[in-house]
Amino acid sequence: MSSKQQSPRQSQTASPVPQQPAPRSLIASKVSFGIDETKLLRDLEHNYLGIEKISRVHDRDGKPLGSIRIDFKSENFAKPILGQNYILIDGNRCPVRPYWAPTCHRCHKEGHHVSECPQRPLTEQRLNELFSHQQIQLESMMNAFENKWNTRLSSLTAPSKNPNVDQLVPIFKELTTVCQQFNQQNVQIQQQLGTVVNRIRDVQMNLTNEQTRTQLPLQNGH
Repeated sequence: MSSKQQSPRQSQTASPVPQQPAPRSLIASKVSFGIDETKLLRDLEHNYLGIEKISRVHDRDGKPLGSIRIDFKSENFAKPILGQNYILIDGNRCPVRPYWAPTCHRCHKEGHHVSECPQRPLTEQRLNELFSHQQIQLESMMNAFENKWNTRLSSLTAPSKNPNVDQLVPIFKELTTVCQQFNQQNVQIQQQLGTVVNRIRDVQMNLTNEQTRTQLPLQNGH
């Protein structure tokens, strides 16, 4: 192959860290308790565009705080306000800070944590289903990609008087190499995921053995 292969460790190191998206919500503090949400919304809409909704912030006991959450239709409306570090509410400058809604790491949706996710938990059976689904998707994508470029490559392998076309031949050959590398990377990923499954099985086996050892003294006591 013309390009060097990277080890799984190197690939993980080179992977870019996902950046936090720009906030489209903010928290305004030092907001008077004497203003209800209806009046707050009307006052804010008079001075600012793109406001979707507002809500009073409460503590864990449900007690209202002197802060409100303001949701905008997009981050473009929130950005200039955050740049000023304040928002005008009833004629007063109230400090603001960005707010990001909690994101579930299981379903990747906003509004709840993984402990509150309505989707099925990641059991061993579910993990195997995900691996199988991923394998089918990758194989389908690989076959479609390889068939597409093999068709183009076969149409260009004949001698041509056009030098520009001849220059494209090595490019398409390189694409074939990319396909092979992609397939090899897929195999490595499957091996790593298989290791995760084996670890889960080991943990379950250890838990079963521990429960068995715990129950034996109780049975002997009877």
